[in-house]
Amino acid sequence: MEITVILSQENETLPKAELIARLETLEINYEITQEYPGVITFKTDATDDEILKLGEHLGYTHEILKSITTTLPEQLQESIETINWEDHINGTFKVRVKRMGNGDVDKDSIERNIGGYIKQQTNANVNLDNSDTTVKLVYTDPKTQTNEFKEERVVGYNKVIITTQLIEQDKKHFFDNKPHKRPYFHPGSMSPKLALCMVNLAHTKENDTVLDPFCGTGGILIEAGDLNTRLIGSDIEKCMYEGSKLNLAHEGFTDFEIHWEDVRKLNLDEKVDAVAMDPPYGISTTLGGDDTKQLYTEALNSIAQYIKDDGYICMASPHYIDLYEVVDNTPLTIKEQHEIRMHKSLTRIITVLTK
Repeated sequence: MEITVILSQENETLPKAELIARLETLEINYEITQEYPGVITFKTDATDDEILKLGEHLGYTHEILKSITTTLPEQLQESIETINWEDHINGTFKVRVKRMGNGDVDKDSIERNIGGYIKQQTNANVNLDNSDTTVKLVYTDPKTQTNEFKEERVVGYNKVIITTQLIEQDKKHFFDNKPHKRPYFHPGSMSPKLALCMVNLAHTKENDTVLDPFCGTGGILIEAGDLNTRLIGSDIEKCMYEGSKLNLAHEGFTDFEIHWEDVRKLNLDEKVDAVAMDPPYGISTTLGGDDTKQLYTEALNSIAQYIKDDGYICMASPHYIDLYEVVDNTPLTIKEQHEIRMHKSLTRIITVLTK
């Protein structure tokens, strides 16, 4: 079957990278067939249940849809009439238009007309609030126009992907997991969405053991724990050590251990499957005032002792640290990097490393 994925467009490269990492982790075979802004389509032999599992734990994916066919906007009605809708509608249904880029499309009229046709063909009931099936018409491959101020806007579309919705991101999860809602809060905590993305870039799967050696308030470990993993954390700060334990217990996790320790002196009794970490920006102060690159090197060398040979490390760092220089003196290799602009003077680099 062919799958259409609606990605977040708040970052240029992270959403696709997270999706691919999760596909690889779940060992789902795929072949990307088309890419448009915020949209990826791929062919796969995966089952519906496997695709549902894919979509359950993605930070930067908004929707996963099952593709029926692709058409031109001016041929939409004709294409709709060639589909045997009884094969795609189970129970009640609704039709929704998704415009990638907010181009000029008469959503209400299209949804009403297409919905009326499908109802006539299937005798299925329309339910706009809680339907069993959502038919999603994705307007994509945008036509753009640049004005005199060099501002680009979408003025039309070249394609419509006709789909049914398999899964939609639960935004409530990220709202409920905001750092300030935990029993212990510290300014600068990573957002749940980015924490989950990093866990996925570390190729974390169920029953893995996940390490965060700079666990802070436990945000990354919380997202990893939702994948039914064993959690190990450490932090040199006593308050973070105590706060992380408090937050993990509050979330209902029991299979975890937190160490009050300098990452360079970490002593574990086991090897881990994945590492996801966000060292503090003031790491040179936090770990004793040494040179920051030296500290990163020593930290990665310590962590490398405990990561399995096929494991992944996902690490956040400030843009002014060249991690390629850092890893030269470690047994690790950089697989990929992504930039997240935080504000005018800071860009976060998300790096995935392997042995």
